[in-house]
Amino acid sequence: MTNRREFLQTSATIAGALLFPTSIFAKPSSNFHFIHSDTLNHWPVADPVQWTIEHAHEPILARAAEGLSKLTTSDGERIIRLVVRRCSLNLLELHPGRVVVDHWGSNRADLKPFFKSHGLARPEIEVLLRDRKKENVTTLTGDSFLYGVPLASDFDLELFQSKWGRRFEQEADDWQAAPGTSSGFAWEGVEDGFIPWAALKSAWRRSGPGVCQNCSGETFLMNFGLRQVGVFNRCEFVEHFCGACRRTFRDEMVDVKAWMAANLDVNVLPGFEMVWGKRVAVTSSGVK
Repeated sequence: MTNRREFLQTSATIAGALLFPTSIFAKPSSNFHFIHSDTLNHWPVADPVQWTIEHAHEPILARAAEGLSKLTTSDGERIIRLVVRRCSLNLLELHPGRVVVDHWGSNRADLKPFFKSHGLARPEIEVLLRDRKKENVTTLTGDSFLYGVPLASDFDLELFQSKWGRRFEQEADDWQAAPGTSSGFAWEGVEDGFIPWAALKSAWRRSGPGVCQNCSGETFLMNFGLRQVGVFNRCEFVEHFCGACRRTFRDEMVDVKAWMAANLDVNVLPGFEMVWGKRVAVTSSGVK
């Protein structure tokens, strides 16, 4: 009679076989990498099972050493489950158009640096996240591992780019609100919370573009101010966007008033903060 443990092991094996009809170790030409979920150090291996057996004495595999001493290269599935569970390792298998990631529960590495360096953060790349704790698979696309947050679908990228190109020009609508901005500050004659083009142009002239964390292209300021966090707290931030990646990047480790003093001309500094939906005058010492 099959006991409960044998039944569960058999069920897990069957489930894995249904998800992956061909063993992940069946193709020696596959490109394998181990990545440590804490340090994010990673290294390629030709055969992850053979490598693990041969390096069982290494410190990085110390927590699995006792179990590995009882296994052989014929125990491939058990070896991978053991090291991803005990050693904070993820196993990545790279195929053309697809990446398979073995991890244990929530102990999954931040894959964004690896995907960036290997050119995998693209929508056409299929990513299978194989949780060896529950033996289930989540399917994502490579662009899920881009840095930043996707631009809002209604963000007028063309308008912002055209305004950037005319940042040294004075235009009739300079004191109109830039759509999509939400600063927590207010300017005289401008809708509450919105940033006028004049302020953005000033910052664009003085600070210049940044560098995208994904494609290394140029990023441009789109927002800054005090973001409401919960009922009582606000968070200072400066936000940039990359037109090529269509992602936004928010820096919340910033003294926004000091940032404004350094990057905005005096005549475009905000005159008010928005507090509980009302304008409160900003003192000259508060910004300048």
